[in-house]
Amino acid sequence: MKDYRRDLFRLLEAAFVALFFVQGVRFLYSTLYAHFNSANLTALTVDSAALANQSGVVTPAMLQGELIVLGALLLLPFLAPLLGRLWFGTLIAAALVAAGRVFMTANGGTFLGVAGAAVAVGAALLHMGIGIGRRPNIFAPSMALAFAADGLLRLIDHTADFTWQAAYLDLQTALSLALFGCALLAVIFGSAARQTPSGSYASLNLSSALAIGSLFYLEFAVLGLPNSLARRANVDYLTVAPFLAAATLLPIVPMVRAAARGFIGMFDGRYRGWVWVLTIGLLLTVGFRFEGLLAVLALCGAQFMLTLLWWWVVQPSDGRWRFTFAALNLIGALIGFGIFSAADYLTFEYAFVRGVPEPLGSLLRGMRGLGLLVAALAALLAGLPLITARKRIAWRGGKLAETLGGLALSVLGVALALTLPRPLVLQPPLDPASLRVGTLNLHGGYSLYFGMDLNATAEAVRRSGVDVLLLQEVETGRLVSGGVDQAAWLARTLNMNVAYLPTVEGVQGLAILSRLPILQSGGAELTSIGKATAVQFVRLLKPNGEPLDIYNTQLSLIFRSDVFTVEQQESDQARQIQEVLAFVELNRSEANPLIIGGTFNHAPKTDIYLFLSQPPQNFIDPFADFPEERAVTRRLVNEPAVRVDYLWLRRVRPLEVGITPIPFSSHDMPIVKITLN
Repeated sequence: MKDYRRDLFRLLEAAFVALFFVQGVRFLYSTLYAHFNSANLTALTVDSAALANQSGVVTPAMLQGELIVLGALLLLPFLAPLLGRLWFGTLIAAALVAAGRVFMTANGGTFLGVAGAAVAVGAALLHMGIGIGRRPNIFAPSMALAFAADGLLRLIDHTADFTWQAAYLDLQTALSLALFGCALLAVIFGSAARQTPSGSYASLNLSSALAIGSLFYLEFAVLGLPNSLARRANVDYLTVAPFLAAATLLPIVPMVRAAARGFIGMFDGRYRGWVWVLTIGLLLTVGFRFEGLLAVLALCGAQFMLTLLWWWVVQPSDGRWRFTFAALNLIGALIGFGIFSAADYLTFEYAFVRGVPEPLGSLLRGMRGLGLLVAALAALLAGLPLITARKRIAWRGGKLAETLGGLALSVLGVALALTLPRPLVLQPPLDPASLRVGTLNLHGGYSLYFGMDLNATAEAVRRSGVDVLLLQEVETGRLVSGGVDQAAWLARTLNMNVAYLPTVEGVQGLAILSRLPILQSGGAELTSIGKATAVQFVRLLKPNGEPLDIYNTQLSLIFRSDVFTVEQQESDQARQIQEVLAFVELNRSEANPLIIGGTFNHAPKTDIYLFLSQPPQNFIDPFADFPEERAVTRRLVNEPAVRVDYLWLRRVRPLEVGITPIPFSSHDMPIVKITLN
C-alpha cells in the first residue's frame, strides 16, 4: 500500500511539473515573440515621444535582459548530477517550478513574469532530468497527462489559459502548493535508495533528444489543443475536445499499451518502426487534406499514436544514472523544438522574408503550404527511438489497479471535455430597425508595438455596439498567439455567432461575428503572389425575415520586397478585387442588400477605390464625407496613419458612421450603422 501511495504522489508530482512546463513554454513563446517584435520596432522608432501612449513597448535592453535570464535558467538541468544524488533533489526542483509558475501569473508579460516562466521551464527540465534517471516509468504518462490537462483547462475560457491572468493568482498559488505537497509526500513515502530498482536505470540519447523535440513541436503547434486540431479539420473545437482527450489519455492505460505491443510485435524489428511512423504520416495527410469527421478521426488517431511514442524516448542505461547526458539531451530537445517552430513560423510568414541572401531567401520564402511536410518530418524524428530499437518493445502491460486507474482518468478527461465548456448564449441586436456593422484587422491580437489583451479588445467591441463584425488576421491556435482561438473566444465572450474561413495552414484566417442568425457561409481563396488570402461570405437573416449578404476579405499588403516590385503587388491587388467581385456575382441575389468589408490595403482615391465607387460597380463608401484626418484606420511606425479598412455598401442605406479606437491592434474599427428596413 505504501508503494502505491508513493507511486501515486510521484505521478501527480511529475504531471504537475509537466503541466507547468507546458504552460510556461506556451507563455514564453508568445511573450518573447511579442517582445522581440516590439524591441525591433522600438529601436526603429525615430520619434521617441511617439512611444508614450503605446501598449506593449519593450526596449532592446529589456529584451536582452530577458534573453540572458532565460538562457541562464535553461541551464538548470545541468544541476541534475548534483541534485540527483540527494534524496530530496526532486523536491527542490518541484519547489522552483511551483514558485516560478506563481511569479509568471503574478507578473504577466513583464520582466519578472518572463523570469518566473523561465524558472518554471528550466526547473521543470531539471526535474525531468532527475526523474528520468530515478523514475523512468513516470516521464511518459506525466507528459500525456500534462498536454491533456492543458487542453482541458483551456475549455473553461474558450481556448485561452485563464491561469495566466493575475486575477487567478490565488488559484495558481493553490495549484503550486498542490505540486509542492505532492513532491513532499513523494519524498516522505519513498527514499532515494528505493527509487530506482536494480536493472531499471534509464537515460536519454541523441535519438531521444530528436524525438522529444519533435513531440514537443507536434503537441505545442499541431495536435495538442482542441482548437488547433479542430481548425485544421474545419469543425468546432467543442466537437473535437472529447475525441482529443481520449486520444491523449488512453495511452496511459497499460491494457492499451499492451494492445499496441501486440500490434507492433506482428512486424519484423527492422520494419515495425517504419510501419508506425508511416501510419502517422498517412493520418496527418488525411487530417490536413480533408475536412469534417474524417479529418478529426485521422488527426486524433495521429495524436494517439504520437502520444504512445513518449514511452520510447527513455532509453535503457547500463546501470548508471547518466544525469549529464539527460540534461544535454533535454536542452537538445528544446533546440529541436525551436528549429521546428521556426519552420512552422515560416509556413505562415514566408511572404515577409527579406534581406536574406540567396539562395537561402528563396528557400525560406518557399515554405508556403509546407505545414504538412514540417509535421510529417517531425513525426519521422519522433519515431526514431522506435525505428532504431530492433530487439525491444517499450510498451508493457500493468497491474489491474493501474489499468482501472488509467481508464478512470481517460473517462474523467472525456467527461470534462464534454462539461467544462460554457454554452454559447446569443445576444440579439438591441435595435430591430438598425444594425451596426464593423470591420477590424486583429493583427493576430497584437497592438502596433505588440501588446496583447483580448479582454480589452472584446470590451472595446462591446462598447461600440457592433452587431456584425468582420475580422481579418485572426489566429486560431498558433504558438505566437498563445494557442488561443481568437475567433471562438471573441464570439463566446461577445455572445455572437461566428463563421471562420482559414487562409493559412488552417489556423490563421478571416472570421465574421454576428448577432443575427447565419443562414449560409462559404469562401474562396484569392490568387496571391505574396501571403495567401481569401474572400469570406455569410448570408444573415434579418429580423424581418429578409437576407443580408456580407463579404469579408483582405487584399495583399504592399510592402518593400526583395522579390516583387510595387507595381507587381498593385497588380496582385487588382487581380484579387476582380476575383472578389466574381465571387460576389456567383453567390449574390439581385434583391439582397450586401456589404463588402475588410482590409483592402490601399488608400482612398486610388485605382481600386475608384473602381469600386464608380460605374458599373457603384458601391457606396459611407465614409466618403467623413473628415479625412479622423477616418484613418491603420497606425504605422515612422509613417502617418492611413485608411486601409473599408465597408462598401450596395442596396444598403447608411445612417451614421464612426471609428472606434482599438488599443490592442494596429488597426482601428470603422463602423457603419445601417437601416434594416
